[in-house]
Amino acid sequence: MDDAAQRRFLIVAGEPSGDAHAARLVEALRALGPCRVRGVAGPAMRAAGVEPVVPMESLAVMGFAEIVARLPALLGARSRLLSECARFAPHAVALVDYPGFNLRLGPELKRRGARVFYYIAPQVWAWHPERAAEMARWVDRLAVVFPFEEEIFRAAGVETRFVGHPLLDSLAPEVDEPTLRSELGAPAGAPLLGLLPGSRAQEVRLLIEPLCRAAALLRRERPALTAVVAAASGLDEALVAKAETYGVRVARGRTHAIQKHATACAVASGTATLETALFGTPLTVVYRVGRINYAIARRVITLSHIGLPNIVAGTEVAPELVQDALTPERLAASLAPCLDDPRERAARSAALAVVRERLGGPGASRRAAELLWTLAA
Repeated sequence: MDDAAQRRFLIVAGEPSGDAHAARLVEALRALGPCRVRGVAGPAMRAAGVEPVVPMESLAVMGFAEIVARLPALLGARSRLLSECARFAPHAVALVDYPGFNLRLGPELKRRGARVFYYIAPQVWAWHPERAAEMARWVDRLAVVFPFEEEIFRAAGVETRFVGHPLLDSLAPEVDEPTLRSELGAPAGAPLLGLLPGSRAQEVRLLIEPLCRAAALLRRERPALTAVVAAASGLDEALVAKAETYGVRVARGRTHAIQKHATACAVASGTATLETALFGTPLTVVYRVGRINYAIARRVITLSHIGLPNIVAGTEVAPELVQDALTPERLAASLAPCLDDPRERAARSAALAVVRERLGGPGASRRAAELLWTLAA
């Protein structure tokens, strides 16, 4: 097709969850009309037909301290994207989440004449609320996925629309419960404990041992318990081996099935906590980073909770164990009531229902794509 008949988009996402959300955004764009999309692309975006300018995998970092080591790669990616914007001349640029990178890239794109669309807002309500006012100077349209964000950003002068959360468009287990249990060798009716240590190598290294040690403690009094790590693609085999030394199974490509069918889960803070809550599975939110990163985070984050289910609900619907509070003993104690008492599990599951209620219905990807398509007209 003649390039003149296509709308051109430059899209930037920087981690697995953003890659998945951006891929659904691209699919929704293609349903609206012919378009060509280039940008920072991970596997999901590449499968959706995005032409990679920079591979997403080269940008993955976690925490403040790690950014310093990756700074040359990040600056190189920024330079390539700015050059590509000049060459490709997109009708609009879509920045998807990934605030550490996109909040620096966006203003420069705007200075160079780009129309800037931001999808999945940076969580400025958790750190540096003044950033919302700064965004008003360079963001043309902002699509937010949490209802309370719309008022925050509009008050700061950003043209904002709550579109719903994209997880509601596609959240489904990969297999049913009997299939999952058969794969794991977990008897029907026996407790199943899901361990989700995250998708980035740094967080997995810090979380895998306390999660697996907690599972080992729980198994001492519950020999029928099966514990399983939901392993992200590319997880270091040495970390897999460490889990297995504690008698914990490892499953790949079954993250949503584990979240849905587990009796309870321990989940690294992030999108996976929201997914687990939407499935209605009781969870404990866990979080641990390097001490330098944590010291910095303590100074800039003002929220009383870090888990997305608790932030959305406005109250604690999932216990949180953060940094030094995360010990195998405390984690085991937090999870044990859900494994032992069906009434406790039902009560915690019921408390999570408010999360789904507040996120609205499906269709977020389509609504966001419509806003972006209009901006590019």
